[in-house]
Amino acid sequence: MVFKPFTHLARQSLGKTLTHGYAQSVVAATQSSYASSTTPFGSFSTHAASKFNKHSSSQFHNTFQHPSGTKASSGRQDSVPDTSRGDGGLAAYYEAWQKQQRNHGSGKEWKQFQFPLRIGWNAPIALADSKGIDKDNALLRPDALLERSSLDRAYSTSAVDDIKKAEDVIAEAAAVSEVDEAIAKEISTSQPRVLSSSPIPGISATSIPSGTGSSGIAPSDTYVSGPQRSNTTSSSPHSLPLTDVTPPTSHSLTPTDGISHLQKTGHYAEIPAVFESILIRGIQPSITDYNGLLAAATVLPAAQYHVVSKALNIYTDMLHRRVAPDAAFYTALLELLIRRAIEVYQTKIAMNVKRSRYGSSTPDSSFLLPSDESEYAILAADDALRHAITVFDAAISSSQIKALPSDVYGLLISACALYGYDEDMIRIHTHMEENQVIPLASMFPPMIEAFARSEDLRTAMRCYDGYRTLAIQHDAGEEVLMGRYDYSVYAAVIKSYMKCGKSEAGNRFIKGIMESFDNGTEEGKARLDLARDIIVTEGLIQYQIDVHQYADALHLANTWSLTQSGRDKALAHICSQAADYGDKPTAIKAYRSIRAIPTNMSVTALSMMAMHIRYGELSEACNYWSVSIGLPHEGVSLIEPTTMYTVAVITEGRIEEGLTHAREAFARIRTSATTAAAREQIKEKIDEVIELFGKILGLPQSKLSPQAVMNLLGAMTENNGLVSPVSEQLLAGLGAPEIATLDRHDTVLALTIEASLISNGAFLQDVAHVARFEHLLNVVMQQGVTLDEMTLEIVERTLEQVENQRPGLIAKWRNAHKVAELSPHAPVLSRAASSLAVNATLSPAVTFDPYAGTTDHRGSSIILDVLEKTPSRRSVNLDEALSRFRNMRRIGRHPRYVVYARLINVAALEGRADTIFDLLGTARQDVPLQSQYPLVREGWSSILDSMIGACLTVGNRATASEFHQELLQLGSTPSANTFGLYITTLKESAQTLDEANEALKIFCRAKQEGVEPTSFLYNALIGKLGKARRIEDAYFYFSEMQRCGLRPTSVTYGTMINALCRVSDERTAETLFDEMENMSNYKPRPAPYNSVMQYFQTTKRDGRKVLEYYTRMLSNKIQPTMHTYKLLIDTYATLEPINMPAAQGVLDTIRASGQRPEAVHYASLIHAKGCVLHDLAGARTTFDEALANPEIRPYACLYQAMFESIVANHHAEGIEGMLENMAARRVELTAYIANTVIHGWATTENISKAQSLYQRMGMTKREPSTYEAMARAFLAVNDRQHAREVVDEMLSRGYPAPVTRKVQALLEHAGN
Repeated sequence: MVFKPFTHLARQSLGKTLTHGYAQSVVAATQSSYASSTTPFGSFSTHAASKFNKHSSSQFHNTFQHPSGTKASSGRQDSVPDTSRGDGGLAAYYEAWQKQQRNHGSGKEWKQFQFPLRIGWNAPIALADSKGIDKDNALLRPDALLERSSLDRAYSTSAVDDIKKAEDVIAEAAAVSEVDEAIAKEISTSQPRVLSSSPIPGISATSIPSGTGSSGIAPSDTYVSGPQRSNTTSSSPHSLPLTDVTPPTSHSLTPTDGISHLQKTGHYAEIPAVFESILIRGIQPSITDYNGLLAAATVLPAAQYHVVSKALNIYTDMLHRRVAPDAAFYTALLELLIRRAIEVYQTKIAMNVKRSRYGSSTPDSSFLLPSDESEYAILAADDALRHAITVFDAAISSSQIKALPSDVYGLLISACALYGYDEDMIRIHTHMEENQVIPLASMFPPMIEAFARSEDLRTAMRCYDGYRTLAIQHDAGEEVLMGRYDYSVYAAVIKSYMKCGKSEAGNRFIKGIMESFDNGTEEGKARLDLARDIIVTEGLIQYQIDVHQYADALHLANTWSLTQSGRDKALAHICSQAADYGDKPTAIKAYRSIRAIPTNMSVTALSMMAMHIRYGELSEACNYWSVSIGLPHEGVSLIEPTTMYTVAVITEGRIEEGLTHAREAFARIRTSATTAAAREQIKEKIDEVIELFGKILGLPQSKLSPQAVMNLLGAMTENNGLVSPVSEQLLAGLGAPEIATLDRHDTVLALTIEASLISNGAFLQDVAHVARFEHLLNVVMQQGVTLDEMTLEIVERTLEQVENQRPGLIAKWRNAHKVAELSPHAPVLSRAASSLAVNATLSPAVTFDPYAGTTDHRGSSIILDVLEKTPSRRSVNLDEALSRFRNMRRIGRHPRYVVYARLINVAALEGRADTIFDLLGTARQDVPLQSQYPLVREGWSSILDSMIGACLTVGNRATASEFHQELLQLGSTPSANTFGLYITTLKESAQTLDEANEALKIFCRAKQEGVEPTSFLYNALIGKLGKARRIEDAYFYFSEMQRCGLRPTSVTYGTMINALCRVSDERTAETLFDEMENMSNYKPRPAPYNSVMQYFQTTKRDGRKVLEYYTRMLSNKIQPTMHTYKLLIDTYATLEPINMPAAQGVLDTIRASGQRPEAVHYASLIHAKGCVLHDLAGARTTFDEALANPEIRPYACLYQAMFESIVANHHAEGIEGMLENMAARRVELTAYIANTVIHGWATTENISKAQSLYQRMGMTKREPSTYEAMARAFLAVNDRQHAREVVDEMLSRGYPAPVTRKVQALLEHAGN
């Protein structure tokens, strides 16, 4: 097991408290402490991120120091002489003079003593050219200037109470300016000038005033680059003697140019240092400097609320210094403030959803985690939008700025609309129009909805009319609108109608919009589908959700002809909203109506889980939890549902199960983080959740098993630290009896944690720690486990620490450790001692496994059990098993060989080709093939055999052959079941080969390679032979199977009965059927009954026999399948006597069984009405009824039945319309539909349309029946030449002779 250093394991509980202490602005370091403490910082100090400042009169975070007040680095602290006593460095000078006198000169060359230089900064260009200079040490700390606060995300609600209003910005700026002038005069009269040895290019050295005295920059706070601090000679290019006068220097680059250059080149981290040096030298910053500093504040990594606070501080300082912002500055500042305001709005909405979904059910409806409460309080106090409006008013009142960019207007108007600032929204929009600024299209939907909220429908429609006018002009090529949001505008208008009680007008509006898109073209249909999805979902459905009418929203989703994806997405949204609101019936109905898996399905499943937990239905919640785990998530979004589900399971008394689910989910959440900051945030959240678990598990009614204790401790260590005091409470429950039940891995983990706690002084508070440590150490020594180096180091250190309390323990440990080192096969963190046992009857060389010491046998059994759970949830089971597998490998363990093989098989069944090869690569890494060990060879034989089967399952036969060859080189062969897969997957490999002959070749190869056939291999072979109507061969291998001692299964009998029915051998089929029912190992299955029923229904046309076998099926308590019910409908509706009411009643029978009728059942009714009763109108009614049913997906079988009815009733003119209907619903054109349509057009001698459809099919989709239909069509119009070409193409594809012979006979008969 791998641990990070355990010095931090005993982490204290979540100390998410707010750091108080005022964070000065970028430029405040140059102001006096008096000025900073007595002058308010402006109205922008009311911003949420600035409200938590205590205006100390004496404490500054100098830009050359950390906020804590310490030096930026220890190296810097050592290298800067201490001049804090105010002697200007004379003490150091005197000490150096005395040292030289003692050495009597030493004959060395005289050197100029270097006094501590107060201010210094190397320009980036100079640094780049200087050799031997560490750039990171030579520059000011890049984040020092902009890091004005140690304020972290607040998790303490008390911080919110510190919010106070400040004075007006202009009054404050005037007051500060007066103080600044007084300070400047004092500086000029009282302080000498201190020269920098490395001035900013373009600044004369004589023009730089000193930075001491009342300026607030103490000598100890100054900084000089590394070479300037060293004791170099006077000839060094990096040192200058201090004199009163230094000739001015001239450079081509001014400080303002330097900041501009850094901004253009993207060196934002260096801009604060340049700006600082400008202020220290007494230069008035220009607007270009402030623009660069604002860009740096925006770009440099920081939390958004910090960025906004810094930006406002910069803006306030500009007012202090009377620097007029330009349009670029206003634009950047406004965009920052507005985007922050919109982000706050959206975050508050998301947190409200989180609170209603996962929060408590108390009246105050608190959040699940306390940190969310504090974060929401801070967001509620955020006033970025008010600041943005203030800045906007200041910008437009400037004489230099006529108007701002379109983005600023669009964002600000949208934000005002969201917040309900209607008057400001109208005023800003008016200013935009007066200055002829091109508007953003994205601002119109929120504007329309804002007017609708105040029930001002007239203004909302005026806003829509304005957008429509601009859109028309935009279509004409005029640049009057930026972007297009037509569908969202339509949706907003519809919501406005609904909110104002004008639903009829809204419906007329929708109808007009839909008619405008329906122009009969393919492009028009696509636009109509898209428009319908957006308008209905965002307009009609969203309005019903807003007013909590979820049943009406569900009705709209089912009645409107939305696309499949649009409908499923709408249903998922309705389901999650209804579940959050507590509308349980609607939520369940909406969830069951979802056909495919939309992108928002994970949220839907979690909302359903949370709803059932709130209702106390944990068993139902478990199902939705399993579904959600198998869907993609943003990792952090799983924290609350994991917490809620785990708490519910723990409360039910299933503590170990709940903690296991939580630990697996935590691992998945951590792996989803893409940045270091995100990982840290996730870890803090998980720590908070673990602390919550500790409180719940600390209740008297909670009884923890040792395994549950270790599960939670393991979750802590995986999250990089123990959570105190939860970890101490858990360890206190581990006595000698509990430790005896732990496996080796958990024992070593407990020992490591206990040793770490003792090293951190835990034994001083609880003496039981030492006793528990001694007992765990004795258990580890008895088991003979070899510890890894890190754990060994911690144990050794702890032994030395407790030597006084446990004398002799360290000697005992070292003796035992020495004995363990002499053992060549000592287990390393082994999970099961039984896995090391060797059968005494076998040779050690035969039974030795070099990987036994790191094999997790217990974990392997758990993974296998997970994979064998409910087959209907195979995908979910696979995800759970893979999660356990990854957790196992994360701690340095691996499963048994059979687990790799089984995982590969299940992944193949789920079609996850990438996972298959990932698992193989993992196996090659964990347990590399060492052919000298028989156990390893045997294990790898099973893995390679699984790879062959997996490749066959996913349709990759070429790769399967490669693994087959590798297995043969290992001295082994594929299993019989794998050879069976070779046969059953022939259909997927190619459509034109003779599958029966290929199956026989594969069967013979299996025998040649020494494989003993199994019933699965025989069943696969018999199935292919029966499909090819080679009944004699099928009977031969059926008899051979019995001679080999293999008893036929119900699958074997079903395969044979199906084969006999294909060749109309009714008597033999019934004999085998009776034999099957009477065999001792008979397992009732519906497939043989369906085969016989289908035979009597389609071939013999004997309805009495069909019903007889259906009765026998029910008497054997076999649940009918959907195919069984289809056969019943066909029997009642197509066989004499026709009983259409009974056929319709089968649908009720399906519903009574708890199932839902499928498209195939409606297709049978359509076929019966149209082709048997020749009731085309009735068939069309049933067809329309099926498509209108939201539970029925428009499958091809519905259209096939309808086409058959059209052709049977000689209504070929209806084919075109039905084809268009099918294309509009995106139903695939199958070969069987094409056959029917070709036949229909052939009856009207419309051969051109038939040939066009045939060509549209393409060769790869044509079946033998397609060639037959097209050949018949050509022969119907006496076109033998084209019919011959069709038959020749069919023959070229290599179909079996019995298949092609029928079509060839057609051509020969026509020739005669």
